[in-house]
Amino acid sequence: VVRVGAVGETQATDATGAGDLFASGFLYGMVKGLSLEECCKAGVCSGGSVIRDLGGEVRPENWRWMFQQMHLQGLSVPDLMKN
Repeated sequence: VVRVGAVGETQATDATGAGDLFASGFLYGMVKGLSLEECCKAGVCSGGSVIRDLGGEVRPENWRWMFQQMHLQGLSVPDLMKN
């Protein structure tokens, strides 16, 4: 059993899509060869990104939030933030 707490400071506005985004973050970790705990952390960061707004949509600022949280957790982050 692996327990991973919430990350970042945010208020949940709408949980629509949170489970789907958790699963996608977890699978990202699996593909990257991360440990079970790291996969859960990636899932929590990903799921946390969608609860910040209504409607289950991850807006650009929430993607940035997710990547920042992943970085703070010591997880590998895709270098998509260069502009």
